[in-house]
Amino acid sequence: MKKRYIASIGLAAIVALTASSCTPQSDQRAAAQKASAPTGESLEIKNLKLKRQKEENPDATRYLYLYSYGQPIGYYVTKGKISSNGSQIGPETEVLRDLSGYPVVDSAQDDGSYGAGDPGIFFFTSDGVMVVTSFDYLQSDQPLSLNVPRLYK
Repeated sequence: MKKRYIASIGLAAIVALTASSCTPQSDQRAAAQKASAPTGESLEIKNLKLKRQKEENPDATRYLYLYSYGQPIGYYVTKGKISSNGSQIGPETEVLRDLSGYPVVDSAQDDGSYGAGDPGIFFFTSDGVMVVTSFDYLQSDQPLSLNVPRLYK
């Protein structure tokens, strides 16, 4: 029992020393990465954070203009995020272990079915009506001056 305990401590010490050791080459690489890292946030990072903040606001009002063959046909006033019909809550594939290795298999979609998701997008109007479409679209967080009808009131 005592030998096993001493061997465990020795093994743990070796692992800790090995994991924490750095070679001069890795020190140089880390210093070069740190020196080349941008100071502060880039405008791109700021834009992406603002975009995510706006997209994740469940109370945000948006204006979604639908297009058919390049022509605007109308718009919806929406609430929340515009989402892809292909989005799923669970993973699209699973890795299973069996005797032959690690095969990757398709997972069931959220409704229990298999196969590619529906094309297009879905969204909710400002009063909670769900709309699904595969038309091209343009989204804005302010109304645009397009002379097209509102599709749902």
